[in-house]
Amino acid sequence: MKKRRTWIILIIVLFLAAGGGYAAYTRYFALALTGEPQEPTLQTATVYQGDIVLTADGSGELVPAAELELTFRTSGVLDEILVEVGDQVQAGDVLARLDDTDAHQAVAETEMQVTQAEINLALAKNEADAGLAQANLDAAQADYEEVATLAAHASDQLTPARINLEQAQTGLTDAQEAYDTAWDPARDWELEWKRTAAKLEAEREATERALEKAQDDLEVAQANYNLAAIGIDDSAVQDAEIKVTNAQVALANEPIQLQQLELAQEQAQLNLEAVQRTLEQTTLIAPVDGTVMDITAQVGESVGTAPIITLANLGEPLVRFWVEEMDLVSVAVGNPVNVVFEALPDYTFAGGIVRVDPALVTVDGTPAVQIWASVDLTSQPVNFLSGMTAEVEIVAGETRGVLLVPVQALRELTPGQYAVFVVKPDGELEMRPVEVGLRNFVNAEILSGLQRGEVVSTGVTESPPSSSEPPSGSETMPGNPIMRVLGGGGK
Repeated sequence: MKKRRTWIILIIVLFLAAGGGYAAYTRYFALALTGEPQEPTLQTATVYQGDIVLTADGSGELVPAAELELTFRTSGVLDEILVEVGDQVQAGDVLARLDDTDAHQAVAETEMQVTQAEINLALAKNEADAGLAQANLDAAQADYEEVATLAAHASDQLTPARINLEQAQTGLTDAQEAYDTAWDPARDWELEWKRTAAKLEAEREATERALEKAQDDLEVAQANYNLAAIGIDDSAVQDAEIKVTNAQVALANEPIQLQQLELAQEQAQLNLEAVQRTLEQTTLIAPVDGTVMDITAQVGESVGTAPIITLANLGEPLVRFWVEEMDLVSVAVGNPVNVVFEALPDYTFAGGIVRVDPALVTVDGTPAVQIWASVDLTSQPVNFLSGMTAEVEIVAGETRGVLLVPVQALRELTPGQYAVFVVKPDGELEMRPVEVGLRNFVNAEILSGLQRGEVVSTGVTESPPSSSEPPSGSETMPGNPIMRVLGGGGK
């Protein structure tokens, strides 16, 4: 509350100071200049109702909302161009084609490679499903055993060696199972109880020793068997053994071979997709609806990945225009604009600012603000061309049917705080605070503090000694009285 009273007292002091200063000015200013008493003329204006529109002007041109430079994604010889400059196209339309003879041949060859890879994979799967590799191993093993039996008459050492080897293999399998059972992590809980811990530890140690012994026994049995087999000088037995080994390798490699064939089939499919994309890239297709603005290549030319067709969207074009740097205060996204094209001077098109570039540009050697605005071209049935010159008016602020006074009537008390001198019917001046809205170089909008028809002072001028007419160049509203401030406070 104390701060509020201090503020009110400050305003009153400012009012009194302004009023006293104004009275002193009207009484003594002329006397100080001329040394003779003169009667100053009070300029006045009547508060009236009107409009204020704040604008800024610029110039520019009509440009497409989007412009695409289209290019082939592969190189080749241009075989045909299906459009001309000015054509309207739809998204998906074919615009041009390259010679695709080599691309078609590559697709055909790769399709055959895919087919062959699929056949190879199918055959391998059929053999795996039929158990052919296992059957070959069984047959080879049977042949080997038959040949070995015949050779046993020459040496009986092979049979016991083979039996020992089989027993060692069985012993190793049993030892491994016992070891896996003892060392199963699920039994670790037994180590937490004394009653079971010692038993489990003993069991694990025993199975570990048994597994190591079984492995040693198998190595010894295998060595004895190999020695016995080497001792048989019989090529038939050796050949049979080789066949068994090959059959074992084939059976072991069967999953790997299937995987290799699957990979080969997938690689062939990827190659096919690649050459199909290359074939598709020999056709240039419009990605969006638009108008063909430029074509830079001819049929028969070798082209690469440089743009050859320019496509623009003229359905919703923009106006790119520039205003002077001093008009930046009037520029904001969303501000409405009025556009008049040089080629269509009788039509005005509405629009709005959609973008303001963040840096100044140089236009005709002068720094300028570059602005982009939408424009409604559907209001008039006329044809528009990209690049048409336009004059643009920005509406930065607008208010209509409001109370107005000349800006000369405003007295700034503090920054943003204003007052006016109201001329009372008896000629007295009353300082009155007002709230100011929009204003231009001529008038100011009064939001509160005045009523329509009230008379306000716009200043004083020296009256000519021999004439009662207002001084030349004075600005008064029609019908406003020219009042004089009389000596002695006007009484």
